Amino acid sequence: MNIVYASDDNYAFLAGVSMESLFISNKSVDIISVYILDDGISDVNKDKLKSISQKYGRNILFIDIRSFSDEMRKHTSVGFNYEGKMSFTAYARFFIDDVLPASVDRALYIDCDTLIVAGIEEAYNVSLSDDCVISMAVDCTQREYVKSLDMKQDNNYYNSGVILFDIARWRDKKCRQRIISHMQNVRSDYPLPDQDLLNVVLGDEIYKLPLKYNVQSPNYMYKTYASICSAYSLDERHYYDRNAWEEAMNNPAIIHFSGASFIRPWYHNSNHPLKRLYLGYYEQNAFYSKDDYNNSYFNANSSVKIRYIMYKVLIPFINGIISGYCLKKWIQKQYLKK
Repeated sequence: MNIVYASDDNYAFLAGVSMESLFISNKSVDIISVYILDDGISDVNKDKLKSISQKYGRNILFIDIRSFSDEMRKHTSVGFNYEGKMSFTAYARFFIDDVLPASVDRALYIDCDTLIVAGIEEAYNVSLSDDCVISMAVDCTQREYVKSLDMKQDNNYYNSGVILFDIARWRDKKCRQRIISHMQNVRSDYPLPDQDLLNVVLGDEIYKLPLKYNVQSPNYMYKTYASICSAYSLDERHYYDRNAWEEAMNNPAIIHFSGASFIRPWYHNSNHPLKRLYLGYYEQNAFYSKDDYNNSYFNANSSVKIRYIMYKVLIPFINGIISGYCLKKWIQKQYLKK
């Protein structure tokens, strides 16, 4: 399997924990080659990442993508805001056909803020329909948000935390060039920049990946299928059916610590329900320092605090209804100016 991470120095420790979980959960796979799209990782942190791959007898290759990040800065001033640190690293995925070795015809990109807790060969070997170039799981996003985007309103909106690339198709269909052309001629200032661009430009060419390969944190916040659908105005057509959702929750393969639902588990003051699971991998990792962890606190804003209180005190269905109303009104004010 060819696995791709993208990281600058801020993300390196997260990549290390995700890699550790990948190797532990996929020991039966003969060959795993990890490609790190390197946007300025320090030598010290590179050595730690190398030690993790060596520990499990896996291959790792660092690919300097700073020139590609600089290229994207020419087209947009909007980067991904990682807890106060602006990064253009995620855009490097658009150049995947240029940066990976020519022998790589398929690759599974995984965000750094993930745990791989089961085998992922099935996801890697998904057979894409002829008109698709990538495969992604549907995102936990309020459907109202789709109205703010230049995309077909009936399309699914996908999460870019896990992406299966058919690299030959990506190249043949000139996906990167089409995305950059859209940024130059239509719009580049999307709120969720790389993710929005993939949905807007390639919306009809994305194959729906099973949810179990990208279970995002809001699924744990709302606890039940009815509640998550209420909170985000989702249904079977624009998300997953109940059986697929329950399968993902009971047997996740990739857990994605996304969004502002909880304080994330690498912080000492995390309130995430899967914090203990995450620490089980983190504490055996080359990046772990007990002192650093004990001093890592996230200053959550009022929105995160309120959502957590609602999660604790309200029954899931009521939480979903109230959250759905509030999220819709916030999106209308923020993006639709209603």
